[in-house]
Amino acid sequence: MRRFILSMFVFCMTCIPLIMADFVGKCVGVSDGDTISVMKGDKAIKIRIDGVDCPETSQDFGAKAKTFTSEMVFGKDVEVKEKGLDKYGRTVGSVFVEGKNLNLELLKAGLAWHYKQYSKDEAYSEAEKKARENMLGLWGGNNPVPPWDFRNGKTEQPTSEITISQTETKKDVAEEIVYITKTGAKYHRAGCKYLRKSSIPIKLRDAVLKYSPCSVCKPPVLSEN
Repeated sequence: MRRFILSMFVFCMTCIPLIMADFVGKCVGVSDGDTISVMKGDKAIKIRIDGVDCPETSQDFGAKAKTFTSEMVFGKDVEVKEKGLDKYGRTVGSVFVEGKNLNLELLKAGLAWHYKQYSKDEAYSEAEKKARENMLGLWGGNNPVPPWDFRNGKTEQPTSEITISQTETKKDVAEEIVYITKTGAKYHRAGCKYLRKSSIPIKLRDAVLKYSPCSVCKPPVLSEN
């Protein structure tokens, strides 16, 4: 009898993750950092990772976010906890693999924003906060642009000129990296929508000699003062 009870306990503990999940299936595709395809029965369905928003593929760290997600789930059986459908008909949900929550791991690695418009999860908020403080992933860059702003052609900088503070000399600003394209006459911030086809890094001090600042992403300029 004791052996039977112990066996049932072990069985129940093993099955808990499966009971919590709405379904389990193999990940057969990764579209980007926060969108994957998982088999549900004999059909692959799109899963939009809930509560996070990764950089777009053409943004800085967009490719890294996709690689991170691929390495974590592609070709593996994952557990999906469904939340609903988004406006594109994708299933929104949390994804678990090998005891880890993909949603949370993306935030911990600094490869996603906590999508607070759709999620109030305190664990997600705390994970993003710690990644910011430790300058992990995209938080190590210069003023990263949230993907929801990027999709709307917006940037975090309201003006094209950066004010040089006491801790930031003009020389420091001149050494900043901006980006140009193969054929354009403008220089841009990382993540600008005009860098989708080509993105060539260049120091600001060199860029201002031949190029003018993009009016959309508003990169830094060198003040004469």
